[in-house]
Amino acid sequence: MDSTTFTRSLLPRPNLTAGRTVFNYSGEVTGTPNGNAPNVLASSYNIKAEVEIPEGGAEGLLVTHGGRFSGYGFYLLKGKPVYTWNLLGLKLIKWEGPEAMAPGKHTLEFDFRYDGLGAATLQYGSPSGLGRSGTGYHRVDGKVVATKKMEKTVPMLMQWDENFDVGADTGSPVADEDYKTPFRFTGKIEKLTLTIDRP
Repeated sequence: MDSTTFTRSLLPRPNLTAGRTVFNYSGEVTGTPNGNAPNVLASSYNIKAEVEIPEGGAEGLLVTHGGRFSGYGFYLLKGKPVYTWNLLGLKLIKWEGPEAMAPGKHTLEFDFRYDGLGAATLQYGSPSGLGRSGTGYHRVDGKVVATKKMEKTVPMLMQWDENFDVGADTGSPVADEDYKTPFRFTGKIEKLTLTIDRP
């Protein structure tokens, strides 16, 4: 008799991220469960990583949430910065830097601008604000190195059995062909900031 089951399944529950829009991390922080992870779905967001690359280069995970069947990963692959969205295992969308990072300090950034109205449409019994398109901008030291539009986004939930990880991946990879877990970052993460701008 209750027609709000769908809506109630998506409503926020008490957790560590409730009411927050800015999250700061340094070093390796792994194993944050899905329910306490910052939720970027149906939102604009920005991930900024201040890193130090050692002599000889670096690779590994900066931040990831989700895994093989849904989620995102921001990492260095053979020294090149890559941001990947795994759309429910159906499609991978990647933003890639053109070259390997030189030794020294760098700022790597991914900025996503969401086109939809967001999860607030659920208050009116409509999921129309979810799963909409958006545009991602990948920056290295302030310069845009890749821009790509996502026609669809993951609408509601990340993969339940995956974690939110900084500096390594404790679950399955978002892109099997790119890396194997734990894929620890071999440089230094001085600060990683995730800022969410909900519609």
